[in-house]
Amino acid sequence: MTIYYGMAQWQHPGWVNWLYPSSLPAAERLSRYAEVFSAVEVGSSFYTKIGSEQLQRWYMAVPDGFRFSFKAPQTVTHRLFDRPWDELLEDWRIFIESLRPLLSKLGPTMLQFPATCDEQSLNRIITLCELWDLPSPLAVEVRHMSYFDKTDCESSFLSALSGGRINRVVMDSRPVFSTKPYCVSLVDAQKKKPRVPCHPIATSTHPVVRFIGHPDLPLNDKWLNQWAIKLSQWLSLGLVPTVFVHSSDNIAAPALASSLDQKVQNLCPSYQSRLQLPSYQEQTSLW
Repeated sequence: MTIYYGMAQWQHPGWVNWLYPSSLPAAERLSRYAEVFSAVEVGSSFYTKIGSEQLQRWYMAVPDGFRFSFKAPQTVTHRLFDRPWDELLEDWRIFIESLRPLLSKLGPTMLQFPATCDEQSLNRIITLCELWDLPSPLAVEVRHMSYFDKTDCESSFLSALSGGRINRVVMDSRPVFSTKPYCVSLVDAQKKKPRVPCHPIATSTHPVVRFIGHPDLPLNDKWLNQWAIKLSQWLSLGLVPTVFVHSSDNIAAPALASSLDQKVQNLCPSYQSRLQLPSYQEQTSLW
């Protein structure tokens, strides 16, 4: 039974003297991060092409059990209809090939489509999925409300993913929208994070969860409890979930991941956690 836990980044100013000492060079923080977490979202691949030498340095910095989840380039996911289709497909193939040397440490690669990609985009989304030829998992995140309608569009989407053994990325932004924005980080999060229904459906063997936590940490408990139940169910079915935990400013995201993992352990005694946060004094100030 395995759950891969990760953050949206592997270094943050708020994690200094908690996840790593201030004396640790920035170039070594990925290795220290990988001693605590087993996965990470790599958002930089969404914005720019990452050179093979940089990818190799990252690969060598983490242990064999670690998993990178790269986001597909925005030139692919956000340009479905305003670029020549053959050029877009070529970019997608090039990106896939760039990941091949990292195969043994690849988690679910994420195709993250914007809210402008409505039901008319489904055929092109599925075509991109069909071109994925790596043995590592692929996951799709959609944000247009038609994919959450629980009728024909969502049904077609889920059937296509399931038939292609593609995972759905489940976005849970309920916590961050559960109160009025009373602080800077919450204002920013509510502007930037998608407000979509949370449909916790696994379409293949490696479901992906993106949990966006509230800065008032105890408020997250009711949603963490729900996710602990769902993750325990998935584990009992032999699925291998990946959970990326965010918070409005990401400072307390590691603490939220640890809390969720403890709840899973309480529900599933046979599950053996690999997540253990450092017990530094600075951690207590987050609560």
